Amino acid sequence: VLYFGTDRHWNSRKKIKELMEIPRCLDMYVNDYQMHVFEVAWLTEEQISHFRSDFKVVANFFVQKRKNKDYIPDDPTEIRHVDEVLKLLQVMTGDRRYEEIFRKKKEGVHSMCDVAERLEQMGIAKGIEIGRSEGRTEGKIEGKIEGKILVYRNLCREGFDEKKARKLAELPEDVSLEQ
Repeated sequence: VLYFGTDRHWNSRKKIKELMEIPRCLDMYVNDYQMHVFEVAWLTEEQISHFRSDFKVVANFFVQKRKNKDYIPDDPTEIRHVDEVLKLLQVMTGDRRYEEIFRKKKEGVHSMCDVAERLEQMGIAKGIEIGRSEGRTEGKIEGKIEGKILVYRNLCREGFDEKKARKLAELPEDVSLEQ
């Protein structure tokens, strides 16, 4: 069994019956197989160095994530099966951004450094979109207030007193009219 979690609640060896609640009347019908659990995030660097496949990159990723939750992938090792590695990372981390990298543009992804670059670009794009959205919202609010101030000034020119003009223009008391 490969376990990718960063908390150590598995023992290195478990038996099936230790993980299940089996009624006594059924106990004799359930085989108690022994499992060998490999806690990937707790592998040593020496153990990781023995891997020769893309699993080496995956194992290193989980070890680094365990050591530093804010780890940014920086492994330059070439990934031979990019699709499979990204899908595995998406499933095991629950982070859908890996799937997005896979779906959108997987060309040019050769290592975890490339993955980190894509994640950073996705973050920048998301930040820009949020900034634009907030800017539009603020612009609408400012535009409404400026429109109300214009109505207020026009009402004052037509002879309304300032208090009545402010009320008709629906201007809050805390809005400054100096501009």
